[in-house]
Amino acid sequence: MTPPKVTFRPFTPADIPFAHELKNIARWNQTLTDWHGYLEFEPDGCFVAEVNGRAAGTATTIRYASGVGWIGMVLVHPELRRLGVGTQLLRHAIGYLQRRETPCIKLDATPMGKQVYVPLGFLDEYEVSRFDGVAPMTGTLPSEAVFPFTTDELANVADFDAPAFGADRTRVLASLMRRKPGLCLVARDHAGISGYLIAREGHQAIQLGPWTARDPAVAERLLLAFFSRAAGQRVLVDVPGPNRAGREQIEKYGFTVQRGFTRMFLGENLLPGNPGMVFGTGGAEKG
Repeated sequence: MTPPKVTFRPFTPADIPFAHELKNIARWNQTLTDWHGYLEFEPDGCFVAEVNGRAAGTATTIRYASGVGWIGMVLVHPELRRLGVGTQLLRHAIGYLQRRETPCIKLDATPMGKQVYVPLGFLDEYEVSRFDGVAPMTGTLPSEAVFPFTTDELANVADFDAPAFGADRTRVLASLMRRKPGLCLVARDHAGISGYLIAREGHQAIQLGPWTARDPAVAERLLLAFFSRAAGQRVLVDVPGPNRAGREQIEKYGFTVQRGFTRMFLGENLLPGNPGMVFGTGGAEKG
């Protein structure tokens, strides 16, 4: 059997309906706004794979500061799977990042995706659990000040976030906070920023994260303030495995594990961040 001819071209806004169809087939939580965001983050680093001229799959990339890159939204149409399209898409995305001096490339792998990533040299960093639940009517509000996250706070929040995430991601945080400002919060104390939380509308549920805090007490104050704004709504949040306090905290409010991912890296993981401060990631496609 002759292998199919796989070619790649830039992902453009005209491809969003096709990409969104793939996302719906996979039952992921992204919205049309998210797809526009990937193009905003890395306009030259989003790709469509074609098989014999037919659109077959997608991949997105993000370059963060300090040489950290991210790959996400690797999707292949079910009718065109098992033809090596996913592997070739991934190689194409890796090549894009490596040509731009990105020594460490990361992703959050689904169990199916991991089978593709391991042969290409990706190594496990830690597990990530997606929790699913409904924001409760807590009846309580934080005892310490939690404020709306405004653009005036962006630079300070980004400085706080970088050691936790492992790289500066100011432009991504700026985009995310504009999408649902009423669900974006910041905690402060005498020393300055002590935590923040960003949430946004998803296709199936509110996506909570990034949610980063100095310690579990601050994280819970942010969470309670978020619950007061989202009570009764379904919420998804991805919690890093090393943050046991984060897992215990979200389970305390009735959330249960829906699925798991493996955070993986290719290259030198010189800036792993501090997952103990990360109570909710920014999502599998962004980290």
